[in-house]
Amino acid sequence: MTEVLDRPSTTQPPRFGTLFSRLVAGGLVAGASAGVFSLLVTERAIAPALDLEEARTAAEGAGHDHGEELFTRGEQLVGGFLGTVLAGVVLAVVFAAVYGAVRHRLPGRSDFARVTVLAAVGFAVLALLPALKIPANPPAVGDPDTVGTRTAIYGATLLCGVVAAVLVGVLVHALRARGVGVPGTAVAAVVASAVALALILVLVPDNPDAISSDVPAAVVWDFRLASLGQLAVLWVGIGLAGGWFADRVTRGSQLR
Repeated sequence: MTEVLDRPSTTQPPRFGTLFSRLVAGGLVAGASAGVFSLLVTERAIAPALDLEEARTAAEGAGHDHGEELFTRGEQLVGGFLGTVLAGVVLAVVFAAVYGAVRHRLPGRSDFARVTVLAAVGFAVLALLPALKIPANPPAVGDPDTVGTRTAIYGATLLCGVVAAVLVGVLVHALRARGVGVPGTAVAAVVASAVALALILVLVPDNPDAISSDVPAAVVWDFRLASLGQLAVLWVGIGLAGGWFADRVTRGSQLR
């Protein structure tokens, strides 16, 4: 474990532009993978909620003609896939910028290890934490009047998570600078992360929406797990594909 975390500084870092393009390529792969997951898994989870929402709309608007849908379901699926791919690329652009700034502070003996570590942190802060505090709900759940409140809660959760991650990173860097070993630093990081998580879950307000009694719990949880799974695929793709592409750049520069 110590050998993995104690990184040497024997190699010159690759040019940022080259590293940036490789990480963005990884984001493209990650976005496409998440898009396929959406078509195969998330779509199945969202279908019952859409049926329930359509049944409600039909019951409330009986006798009224609402016209045809602007987009067919097939067009919506294609648009969703392309949107997921684009989201992967945009996320990778931000990820690459952050990686370029903190690369020298990340643990690991290779760019593959460093990229996967940063991707794991990104998933924990930007996907897992919001899923614990304000989990995603299917279309049949949620009061339109509380959209602003829910958005504010989601934003506050993300902001607190990012701040907590930065503070834990500062703590780890300070401990390593003082000569604290890997075991002690790891324990301190875990404890600090647990305390930060507890504070965020307690202090940030909860979702104000109650789940209607006519929405089966299985529909809600299948959608939540599928949504989190899609984000996991996205972040794993960025970590593995982006890390592999970035590592090839580093190894190629060493061979010259």
